[in-house]
Amino acid sequence: MNERPESGISDPRRLLADLQTIMEVARALGSQRDLNALLPIIVNAVTKLVGSDRSSLFLVDIERRELWTPVAQGTATTIRLPFGKGIAGAVAADGGTINIPLAAADHRFDPAHDRRSGYKTRSILCMALRNHAGTVVGVLQTLNKEDGQPFNAYDEFVLAALCSQAAVAIDNAQLIKRDLERQRLLRDMELAREIQLSLLPGCPEPASGWRFAVHCRSCDQTGGDYYDFIHAPNGTIDAVIGDVSGHGLGAALFMGTARAFLRALHVAGTGVLPEPEALITRLNALLCADLGDERFMTMCLCRLGADGSASYVSAGHEPPLLWRNGAFEQPEESGLILGMVEDAEFAHHALPTLRPGDLLVLATDGIVEAQKPDGVQFGEERFRATVAAAASHGPYAVVRAVVAAVEAHLAGNEPHDDITLVVIARE
Repeated sequence: MNERPESGISDPRRLLADLQTIMEVARALGSQRDLNALLPIIVNAVTKLVGSDRSSLFLVDIERRELWTPVAQGTATTIRLPFGKGIAGAVAADGGTINIPLAAADHRFDPAHDRRSGYKTRSILCMALRNHAGTVVGVLQTLNKEDGQPFNAYDEFVLAALCSQAAVAIDNAQLIKRDLERQRLLRDMELAREIQLSLLPGCPEPASGWRFAVHCRSCDQTGGDYYDFIHAPNGTIDAVIGDVSGHGLGAALFMGTARAFLRALHVAGTGVLPEPEALITRLNALLCADLGDERFMTMCLCRLGADGSASYVSAGHEPPLLWRNGAFEQPEESGLILGMVEDAEFAHHALPTLRPGDLLVLATDGIVEAQKPDGVQFGEERFRATVAAAASHGPYAVVRAVVAAVEAHLAGNEPHDDITLVVIARE
C-alpha cells in the first residue's frame, strides 16, 4: 500500500541538480562491477538525494525467502527479514513503495530495533529494486528526513529514478559475481581432479608373475571410485578396488581419506605385513570414527602372492570374478559396507591358486548399471560375456573390450555412475 503525501517542491533548479546527481551516480554504478564496492555507493547516494538521516539496502535471498542487509548505515549488525515481515519485507513481497510519515502509528513497523539501538525512527520511505525483467532483487529503505518533515512525493520521484539505475547495476554485478564464482569452482574442481588422479597409481608394470590392466572413468570431474596396488617387500601385492556412495567432490574426498588410511595401515607397526582382514577391519573403524555416517564405501582387497596364491576380503563389494578353465567362478562371501558399523569385523577368503592364463576381474557397479537411452542396463550377463570373449587375449584386451561394449551400450548417454575395471592375469 502506498501513502503519498503532497510534495510541496516545485523548484526546477533542485530537480535539475538532483537529476544530475542521479546521472553521476548512474555512471559510477555502470563502471563498478564489484558488488561489495557498488552497494555503499547506492546507499550513500540515497541518503544524499532525499536528505535523510540514514539508509539501508536489503538484498533478496531467494533460497531462504528473506532479505538481508549487506549495507546499513548506523549499524554494523546484519538485519534479516522474511518476505512479508516488516516494512522492507512487505515491499519485497509486493514489489511496491511504502511511505510512512509516522512510523510508530503503522502496524507494520517493528520498534524492537529502535529499542536495542536507542535510535528513534520517525518516518520511513521504502522502495523495491526491480531488474530489467521486473524481478525484485532488493529493497532500499531510508529513515528520517533531516528537516523533520515526512518524505514526500518528490522524494519518491528521485528515489525511483535512482532505484531503476541501482537495480540494473546490482543485477549485473550479481551475474558477474556468480559467473566468477562458477569459474572459480570449475578451477577448483579441475585442481581436485588433478589431485585425485595423482592419487590413483595408473597401471603397474608386471610383477611377481602378475599382469594388470585398468580403466577408471568418473561421471563428474571428480569421483568416488578407487583402485590401488600396494606392494610388500616379500613380493605380495594387494590389489584394491572401492566405490564411495554418490559421486563428485564429497565422494572424492572420502576416497582420498580411505586411500591414505589404508596405505598408512599397510606400513604401520612392526614391519610385519598385516593380514587382509585386519587391514579392512581397522580401516573401517578409522572411517567410522573420522568421517561420521554421511558417506559409505564398498571395497574389495585381493592379496596376490608371488606363487600364484590369491585371497580376498570384501566390505560390501562384489567379490572378484575368477576366469579359469574357460568358465567363471565367483565366491559369494562379503562383509558389511565400510563406514557403517564401527566395531564390524571382516573375514579373509582364499581363492584357488591361479595358473597362467587365469584372470581376476574387479569392477564397480557403474559398469553393469550403465544405461542405454531407453533405460536398459548393461547388465551382469553382458559384462561376463564380454570378458569371456576377450579373456584368451589377456587383461588389456579384456579392458578394451569391456570399455568399448559399455560405450556402445550408452549410445552417447553420459554414465550415471563412476566406472572402474581392474583385470589381473597370472603369467
